[in-house]
Parts: sequence; structure tokens; C-alpha cells
Amino acid sequence: MNYLEGVEIIQKYTAGSSVEPILDFIREVPHDEAGFSNALDEIGGINKYPDTLVGLFSYMSFILGQKAKVNDLYEKSLDRYEILNQLTSKRRPTEEEAKIKKTLTDFILKVEKVFEIQDLTDESLVKELNRFVSEANLYGVTENEIKTLKISSKTVALIEAHLDKHRESYYQYKKFREILERLIRIADYIIAEGKRMAS
Repeated sequence: MNYLEGVEIIQKYTAGSSVEPILDFIREVPHDEAGFSNALDEIGGINKYPDTLVGLFSYMSFILGQKAKVNDLYEKSLDRYEILNQLTSKRRPTEEEAKIKKTLTDFILKVEKVFEIQDLTDESLVKELNRFVSEANLYGVTENEIKTLKISSKTVALIEAHLDKHRESYYQYKKFREILERLIRIADYIIAEGKRMAS
């Protein structure tokens, strides 16, 4: 993993430009999924967030990974909703079809709201990372030095509220994953029934 390359991408960020190249780099940063999950679940949150730059990348990578898993289920839910719409376009939906369509809609909207919060949080974190790497004057540092680089206490104070929001998103994602998996299974069963009725 080339962290210097990531720092260069962060340095190039300017207000109003896309945060995607930075998030693409952070997504690739290795993270200990079980370690972060346990830390969040066991103590109802992390008492102390990572205080190194690479540790922060790793934590963000973990949260982005959780979002990606939910996004996959979100896309499947949209797909099931679309199939149900097609099935009932020329006839009145059954009670089960109407109910699952409404429930899918409710959760699709809830997931979108959390995605929106995370997008804004990611943007705020990228701005703070950009400010930190600009002020830290990292020109000429080695890859090894980057790996052990501590974040300034000023940056820690500025990003804590954003990391708290990420932690809240994690709990939402965890809840949504179980619900969406169940809804997709139910929707598949109802779709199969609807197709049988139509044939």
C-alpha cells in the first residue's frame, strides 16, 4: 500500500473538487474488520479513535466497507421493488405485494438518508485531512515516516465529531443489513408467487 501516493492525492484536494479520488484511495487501505467491529460493539463505541494518519485511513476504510455492503443490499432492494412494480403494472397488487413494496420503499429511503449523512461526513473529513497534510509540511517524508505519523491534537479535536457520525452510521448499517437481507428474501418469495399467478 503506497501511503505517500494517498497523501499526495489528499494534498491536491481543493474546496469544491470531488472527494472520490481520496475515498477511492482510502477504500484500498487495509483494515481489521473484526477488530473494529468488536471495538465498536463491545464498548458501545470507541473510547479513543486512531491517532495516526494511517490508523485514521484504516478506520475510514472500515466504515466505507460497511457502506459498500449495505449499498449492495440497497441495489438489490431497488431491483426487487422494480420487479414488483412490473408484476403489478397491469393488475392490482395482492396484499403481500403492496405490503412488501411499502416496506422496501421505507427502508430504501432510510438507507439513502444514512448514505447522505455519510457522504457529508466523508467530505468534512477529507477537508480536515487536506488541512492537516498541508499544515504538516510533509514534503520529503518517507513511506515509513508516513506509517507512524501522528495526527496533531488540533486535527484530532476537529475530526472527533465526524468520526462519531461515522460510528453512528456503522450501527445503522449493521441494523439495515439484517433487515434488508430479510426483506429481499421475502420479496423473492412474493415475486415467485406473482410470476406463478401470471403464468
